[in-house]
Amino acid sequence: MIGIAMTSLRRRFIHIILIFISTFCAWPLFGQAPYPFFTPEIESVCHNTLDFIHLKQSLIRQQYQANMDIEELQNSIAILNQYLEGARNDKAVIDNELAAVNRHIDSLTPKRPDGPRPKDNIINILYERLSFHGSYGLNINQLALSNWAAGGENTFAGKAFANFTLLDHKKTFEQKLIGSFAFGIARFASKGVEKQDDKIDLTYSLSRNSLTQWNLSSIVTFSTQFANGYKYPNDSTVISTFFAPAYLTLSAGCSYKTKDERFQIYMSPLAGKITFVMNQELADKGAFGVKKGYYDQDSIWIPGEHIAPAIGVNVIINYKRPIGKNITYTTMLNTFFNYIERHDDDRLPIDVNWENTVNFMITKYISTILFVHLKYDHNTTFPVYEEIEGVQTVVDNVPKLQFKESLGIAFIHKF
Repeated sequence: MIGIAMTSLRRRFIHIILIFISTFCAWPLFGQAPYPFFTPEIESVCHNTLDFIHLKQSLIRQQYQANMDIEELQNSIAILNQYLEGARNDKAVIDNELAAVNRHIDSLTPKRPDGPRPKDNIINILYERLSFHGSYGLNINQLALSNWAAGGENTFAGKAFANFTLLDHKKTFEQKLIGSFAFGIARFASKGVEKQDDKIDLTYSLSRNSLTQWNLSSIVTFSTQFANGYKYPNDSTVISTFFAPAYLTLSAGCSYKTKDERFQIYMSPLAGKITFVMNQELADKGAFGVKKGYYDQDSIWIPGEHIAPAIGVNVIINYKRPIGKNITYTTMLNTFFNYIERHDDDRLPIDVNWENTVNFMITKYISTILFVHLKYDHNTTFPVYEEIEGVQTVVDNVPKLQFKESLGIAFIHKF
């Protein structure tokens, strides 16, 4: 027993000696840096690892929320599919009922005979493509006087008028026919009946539709009058008749119109204008620019010509605008510059036709219309008088500006 105890004591002593020696040998290492496992680099890695762990947790939460949203949407889609299926079933029922009604109608309709089907009626084709509208009415003016100190005489005037527009609109081309007619008379207490207005105006235009507001166009205009015109108060001297004069203009050019079509302008650099004077008496006088009759060198009478051609520039401007409640202003300016004839100062002769209308709508069928018409034709001349030895004598014939104005109550019906 004593030997075993000595052996154990010896081992402990040796163990203490070894600890002392190892401590003594490790003394120079005291004060050195700790083990490199706790360096700043390792600490940075640890921090980054924690960040990624937090990011992973955030993504897991977002993934869970997205799964919940997907599940809710799938439930909504399932409900919508149920509604869609119900709507399809309802549509199928309606289609079946409609088919049954159509079969019943077909059974009541006589069957078409066998053979080729007839072509569509040209009237039906044009009805789908054409547009026709216009107006007609009566304009009345009246003046009654009795014991009126300022003077004057009883007057009654009336004018019938009609306007229409026929439009044929195709994909590439547009045709338009515009007609304007008027005839008016006035009855005076002392002078009897006189003609106040007489007009036949027709305009045909053919335009090529384009993607812009500019179009290639061609316009044909024709104007004349219904009845004879006299040099009032002398109602025996005829100064104009039907087709004396008559004006025919043929032109080709380009047109521009705004999107609302309130303003339109047409310009033709080459236009032909023909003046007709079919009354031989007026033609012999050289009225309205035709070549008058004359005696040749053998004293043979050469009658006046009936036609006077001209070539020039044609410009037409149309404008329409409301200027107040139930008030509309419309104007049309037509000018023609003659290439062939020349004035003494080398100016181009010009013909101007300017119509202005102000329409005051009172009711649907009653209006007050103010009409102002200015006209200048270098071939239409008027006598110039001078007093020679106490007698008014014609010394010259010159063209003058023609002016006409009317204001009255109009009864209008539009179609």
